[in-house]
Amino acid sequence: MATKIVAVWGSPSSGKTVTAMKLARELEARKKNVIVICADLFCPALSSLMPGVDVKGRTLGSLLSRPHIKYADVMQAAIPYPKHERIAVIGYKNGDNIFTYSEFLAERVAGFLQELRAAADCVIIDCSSVLTEDGFTTIALQKADKVLRLVSADLKALSYYRSHLPLISRAKFSSSRHIKALSDLKAGQEESTFRSVYGGASYTLPHVKEIERQFYAAELLDSLPGKEARKYNAEIKKAAREVFELE
Repeated sequence: MATKIVAVWGSPSSGKTVTAMKLARELEARKKNVIVICADLFCPALSSLMPGVDVKGRTLGSLLSRPHIKYADVMQAAIPYPKHERIAVIGYKNGDNIFTYSEFLAERVAGFLQELRAAADCVIIDCSSVLTEDGFTTIALQKADKVLRLVSADLKALSYYRSHLPLISRAKFSSSRHIKALSDLKAGQEESTFRSVYGGASYTLPHVKEIERQFYAAELLDSLPGKEARKYNAEIKKAAREVFELE
């Protein structure tokens, strides 16, 4: 089965949302229709990704609150990204929290993910870092075709990784589907050291100062110009092609 759903997961501030959106941009350039699921209920992303866009109640929580989720429900909930006709986003809105919506069942999430397969060429799930408290993320990590696991180049991320390794190594998560990417490697940091600590990495996403500006300006789907961004852009292209198994 071809890769269609990829979950992006990692430690807090490892660049999950940035990576999800940059992958979506690269897939769009390859003429793929993409849905990005912003699944982090602890830090809802819709308001920061698309400020000023009226979600009109189209949120991930309201969708999962339905007794049965159909293809038409998914398409109605998907919010087109301004100026990017091939990219749509489903997520939680500003102000949502764990008490905003009724509790949803694992079977409902699994059904939603199944409907997503028919709704887009590629689906990217921007997961929460809080594996033990976020039911959607837990199920997405089990059901996704592949998991792109971001491992940041810092000691805090290393501590997070070590504490979560016993959880993510459980059979139900099929860690053989996980692909590691070293994230936010800064100038002067020894790449080989972090690769050794994490047991290797398929991709290295270097620190690019422009990304921070784009994040705060809600311009993550813009291109990354300049010499500093060359390696980053090359790695995103490579990851999009290989993770989604594109020709």
